[in-house]
Amino acid sequence: MANPIEQPAGTPEERSALRQRVATVLWNDLWLTRRARWINGSIVALILLNVMAVIAESDNRLAIPYATLFRRFELLSVVVFTLEYLMRIWSCPDGIRYGHLGAWQSRWRFIFSFNGLIDFFAIAPFFLSLLLPVDLRFLRILRLLRILKLTTYSDTIGVFARVLKREGRALAAASLAMVSLVLFAACLMYMLENPAQPEAFSSIAQAIWWAAVTLTTVGYGDITPVTFGGKMLGIVIMVLGVGTVALPAAMLAARFGDEIQAQRDELEAKVAESLDDGVLDPAERAAVEKLGAELGLPAAHVDKMIELQKQLHVDAGQCPHCGKRL
Repeated sequence: MANPIEQPAGTPEERSALRQRVATVLWNDLWLTRRARWINGSIVALILLNVMAVIAESDNRLAIPYATLFRRFELLSVVVFTLEYLMRIWSCPDGIRYGHLGAWQSRWRFIFSFNGLIDFFAIAPFFLSLLLPVDLRFLRILRLLRILKLTTYSDTIGVFARVLKREGRALAAASLAMVSLVLFAACLMYMLENPAQPEAFSSIAQAIWWAAVTLTTVGYGDITPVTFGGKMLGIVIMVLGVGTVALPAAMLAARFGDEIQAQRDELEAKVAESLDDGVLDPAERAAVEKLGAELGLPAAHVDKMIELQKQLHVDAGQCPHCGKRL
C-alpha cells in the first residue's frame, strides 16, 4: 500500500495565521500587548544603543581597544534590523496601514514609503561595506540614520511630519523671506564695511555668514561691523531677526497643538459613538484603546475620557452599565 503524500509543514492557513500574528506585533498593536511591548521596546533600545555606539566609535580611545566588540554589536544589529525589515515587508498586507491594498501592492507601497526607505538604509551601510571600499566616516553618517527608525514607534514624530507637510507652503514662504533678508543684509553690509575692513568683508559671500549669524541672533562675534552705518544696519537686522526666525517656530507650535487636539477630538468622538447605547462592551473598549494607542495617547487619558463619557450618560439619566433610563 502506497504511503500518502506528505503535506508541507506550513499550510497556507498556517502561514496566513503566522503572518497575522507578526502584523499584530509590528503593525497593529505596537504597544498594546505584552509581547508587542517587549519586542518593539527591545528594537527601540537597540536603535538607541546603535546611536551611542556610532558616537563612541568616533573616539579612537574607545574604537581601537573595543573594535571587536563594536563589530560584533554591529553584526547583531544588522541581523535584527534585517529580520525586522523582511518581516515588515512580509506582513504588511495584514497591517492596518496597508491592509486595504493587495498583497504585492501593499508591499511595494511600504518599501518605497518613508519608513520603508529608512529601514532599508538602516542596514544598507553594512552590506555596502562588504562590497565596496567606503570611507568609515561616511558609513557612520549612514548608520546614524537608524535613529529615524524611531518614527515607526512614536506617533508624535508622525504628527510632526504631518504638520510639516500641511504647513509646507507657509514654511516655504517664511523661509524665502528669511533667505531674502539675509542676502539683502549681506549686500548692504558689504557696501558699508568693505572699505573699512576688506579682510573681514572681502565679498558678499563672506558677508552672508555675518548676516545669517546676526539674523538668527547667534552672535559668534568673529566678524563685527566697525563703521557707524554697519552698526546701525546690524541693529536693524537683529531686531528683524527676532520676528523673522521666530515666525516658522510659532507656526509649527500652533499647528502642532491643533493636530494634537484633533486627535483627542477624534478619540472623544469614537468613545461617544461606542457609548451611544450607554454600554461599552469589551469589543468596543478594545477598539477605543487601539485607536488611542494609534494616536499616541496614554492609556490613562483614554480611561479618563471613557469615564467622562459614562458620567455624561449618567447625568443624562442613563445607567452606565445597561444603558437604560434611570
